[in-house]
Amino acid sequence: MQRFVWVAWGLLVVVVDLPLAGWDVLPDLVGYAWVIIGLAGAASVHPAFVRARAAAVVGIPVWAFLGTPLFAAPRFGTLLLTALTVEIVVVTLLVHQLCTGILATAPADDPDSARWARILRVAAVVVGVLLLVALVLTAGGFGLYPLAFLASVVVGVLTVILLQRVARAGWIAAA
Repeated sequence: MQRFVWVAWGLLVVVVDLPLAGWDVLPDLVGYAWVIIGLAGAASVHPAFVRARAAAVVGIPVWAFLGTPLFAAPRFGTLLLTALTVEIVVVTLLVHQLCTGILATAPADDPDSARWARILRVAAVVVGVLLLVALVLTAGGFGLYPLAFLASVVVGVLTVILLQRVARAGWIAAA
């Protein structure tokens, strides 16, 4: 998997959202496509990378709904909430499975990567649940979602750093 570095850049584009007039300046579509390309041949390395790739495939139509202002009208309120819920699950699954694959394939001489993969794998699930709870509370009038979203970005960026480190080390490509 020589293109594993694409996964890191793709995940960075997915987790950093910069909206401008309702449009996502860094389109998640590009990020998900890079993750899909970067994980080509992932079945030969570990099944978790295949699940991460499948999550990226699901993320593309979700972005088409959330990353454009076309569906921001109030009549799409319930559908918008559903799409946001699916996006949270997709990103959580993507980060969790990437960290699971790294944890499962980490060589014995790189315990730091395994340790960070273990921490980030758990953090992804915790932040995903926090985002879902915050989304429900935000619908009820409480404003916890921005704080939960910030936590999600932090976990995503830390995962990108881990992916870059693993790509530089080259042991995923060797697997």
